[in-house]
Amino acid sequence: MKNRQHNEEPRIFIDNRGRWFHDGIRITHKWTYLENNKNLDVDKNGRFFVEESGSRVYITCEDTPFVVTMVTRTEDGFFIRLNDESLEKLDITTLTICKQNIPRVKVKKGKFTARLLRPAYYEFMRHTSRDEKGFYIEVKGEKHYLQSPEKNQ
Repeated sequence: MKNRQHNEEPRIFIDNRGRWFHDGIRITHKWTYLENNKNLDVDKNGRFFVEESGSRVYITCEDTPFVVTMVTRTEDGFFIRLNDESLEKLDITTLTICKQNIPRVKVKKGKFTARLLRPAYYEFMRHTSRDEKGFYIEVKGEKHYLQSPEKNQ
């Protein structure tokens, strides 16, 4: 009999678009979806889990648990909306591009990585410029160069 207090066999899956599934069925109930995102955590081994009422359920994640659904530029920089409907100021210094040319940023005070979905990526890239060093985003007069895929894993 499995220990219900600490189930390590993942039954919940997050796909690369930030959608949650339980036993293969998409979680579409908005409150359940948002509550799961709110309770998402990561253990010291880098495994994602949700813990509620002393019960821990581990989660399999296709890529990143959070995705950036929207990017907005302001005078102070960029703000991003995540799949959990939260809004955060983008820390431009955490922006990287993986081998698959997918931009990623740190979110939730640096605890998680989020990938930019295509609409957010296209909006973000509208604000890039290019010089002899490569592509960059200028924020408050400072150039932030986009790291090339060769430098990332």
